[in-house]
Amino acid sequence: MKIRAMEARRAVYRRLYELRVESPGLYFGPSDLAEVAAEPGLSAALAFGLEMGHLDKRRGHYGLTAIGMLFTEKEGYVEVE
Repeated sequence: MKIRAMEARRAVYRRLYELRVESPGLYFGPSDLAEVAAEPGLSAALAFGLEMGHLDKRRGHYGLTAIGMLFTEKEGYVEVE
């Protein structure tokens, strides 16, 4: 279970990072993220992100915070040029 949770977090953060770069200021619902992580990993990744301050939630939709972007880069979830 631990490995699946980590894989889901990596996939969700990577996708939210890409979406933020493409569309700053927009928030995305769980259905937008379901293609990269299945339950219960998706819920676990979103809960972790909220608790850590990496994600912001508005009306049931999520966006990566600046701290979340830095975490995503630092952990190597995305390639930074």
